[in-house]
Amino acid sequence: MSYVGKNLMPGEEVLLRPRYHWVRFVPAAAVSLLGVAVAAIGLLLVPAAAEGAGPPGFQAPLLYVAGFVVLAGLLGMGWRALVDSFDEFAVTSSRVIKKSGFITRNVRQIPLEKIQDVNVRSTMGGRWLSYGDVELQTAGSDSTVLFPRILHPEEFRNVLFTHTRPQMGGSDGLGGRVAAAPATRASVEERLKETDRLFKSGALSEAEYQEKRQALIREL
Repeated sequence: MSYVGKNLMPGEEVLLRPRYHWVRFVPAAAVSLLGVAVAAIGLLLVPAAAEGAGPPGFQAPLLYVAGFVVLAGLLGMGWRALVDSFDEFAVTSSRVIKKSGFITRNVRQIPLEKIQDVNVRSTMGGRWLSYGDVELQTAGSDSTVLFPRILHPEEFRNVLFTHTRPQMGGSDGLGGRVAAAPATRASVEERLKETDRLFKSGALSEAEYQEKRQALIREL
């Protein structure tokens, strides 16, 4: 099971799972294509060494170099796929989750009520291929959270604006405030237990745990 699936709170729903765009593989793929081009030049334009006497040809060394370049590009794509496989993003009904890190795990969990703005940056190529950087501006010391080269970044932004914020009881999706439905004591107690479990598992930092716990206690 994924990290997000294992750490959902009772009643929490996953609205969107943003993913990286395949354009992240382009630099390594370009290296492999360069190696293929060098090999083609070596086979078609550079004469092979003549058998017997005479100076050695340049075709064989050129093919060795081309093979090394192709292999480097393929290894680069494999490494990119391996590292990206450890990253996981999700927009749920109560927070945005960003888990990243290959050797060391880094988890950011941003409550929806703390998201102040969502910016999407796309180049011309990004607009054609439907990818871009999504930047969340949040309240707190580490106020910027970046999701680089995300597939369909506008969908990410629209889910936050049109689906998630209105359900938080603090925003109408247009910057206004709406009344929150009162939570029952049973549901608050369940969320407290879940918050304790997330803190013990390391999913929440000490500051996030204390803030969430105090907010839930005020609802009792």
